[in-house]
Amino acid sequence: MKTGIITGCSRGIGLATAELLKDDPNFEIIGTSTSGNCSISKSNFECYPLDLSESKSINDFVDKIRNLKIDFLINNAGILLENWNDAIINIEQLKQTFNVNLFGTIELTEKLIPNFEKDGQIINITSDWGSFSEKNFDEFQPHYKMSKSALNMYTKLLAKRLEKQNMIVSSLDPGWTQTDMGGNDASRKPIEVANDIRDLLNQKPKSGNFWHQGKVREW
Repeated sequence: MKTGIITGCSRGIGLATAELLKDDPNFEIIGTSTSGNCSISKSNFECYPLDLSESKSINDFVDKIRNLKIDFLINNAGILLENWNDAIINIEQLKQTFNVNLFGTIELTEKLIPNFEKDGQIINITSDWGSFSEKNFDEFQPHYKMSKSALNMYTKLLAKRLEKQNMIVSSLDPGWTQTDMGGNDASRKPIEVANDIRDLLNQKPKSGNFWHQGKVREW
């Protein structure tokens, strides 16, 4: 039995992943959403409120699960505030984006590290937009791209730091996905990404890599 946490499970990739794992009796899932609500009703699934932009909310969530031992954490929750054709830096949007996509995600992860079982896994959902090897690089979505680039660096740093604890830390690029963020014209469906996440959880991959559709990709 694997017990784990999926942040941002009320929609999109988080919801699809929780839906997929809840039907597997080998998983116990704790989901989070800003409201604490989720459409899933299953005995092996619980949902709690979590606002990654607020330290108090993070502390309240960690306190609720207390000494629960976990096998995995999927840092899926994230925001994209700017329009897709925005290139100008908006400082307020930049701060809000980093508060959720980076600072809140790191704060939650650091506070949960003592809860992990041996060989635990942390999967940070990042993006091709946060890579330095993006083939179609442009100047748009700057706040989101910078936050995901920084999260990728956190993946590498944390993987190195947790080597002796046999923990596996990965980044995962879902690709262009049909979510509120990606839009209906995207080439991938959330369930496809959910299957990528499940496959990674069921393996023991080398720590510190950036994954896309089951393969290691360039940073």
